[in-house]
Amino acid sequence: MSAATEDTVQTRKAPSMAALAVVVVVLTLIAGAGGWFLGGQLGLAVPVAASGAAEKKTPSVEAMPDGSVVVLKPILTNVKIPQDVWIRLEAGLIVRPGETISDELTTAVSADFMAFLRTVNLMQLRGPAGLEYLRTDLQERARMRTDGKVDKVYIWALVME
Repeated sequence: MSAATEDTVQTRKAPSMAALAVVVVVLTLIAGAGGWFLGGQLGLAVPVAASGAAEKKTPSVEAMPDGSVVVLKPILTNVKIPQDVWIRLEAGLIVRPGETISDELTTAVSADFMAFLRTVNLMQLRGPAGLEYLRTDLQERARMRTDGKVDKVYIWALVME
C-alpha cells in the first residue's frame, strides 16, 4: 500500500454524534409535521366551537336502536365440521318499537340459534365476511321465529375453541 492511500484512509472520520443527533431531530420534526398535516387533511382534527369547547359528535342512527334490547343467554355448542371445535355465542335481539317478546319465544330463538350453529362448517365462519353471513343468517331465523318482531341481531362475542 502506498503512503498516499494510507493518509486518505486515516483522514476519513466517522460522523460525529452531534451530527447524528441533529439529523435524527430534523427527521423527527419532519415526520411529526407530516403526520399533523395529513391528520388535518383526513378530517381527524377535532372541530372547535365558537366558545372554544370541542363539539360533541352525535352517533349515527344505525348505532342507536329504536326498539328494546333482549339479551340472550350464552349459547355453547359444537360445530358440524370439525366436531371437536366448540363455539360460544353471546348475542342480543333488537325488538321493533311497540313489540314485546315473551321468555318462551326468546328461548325458542336461542334454541334455533343453537340448532343452526350445529350445522355450520368452521370454514364458513372465517374472516369478517363469515361473521357477517352468520349474523345475517341468525337475523333471518329470529325474524321467522318471532313473526317479524325482531329488527336486528347483534353478536357481542363469538369464541371458537
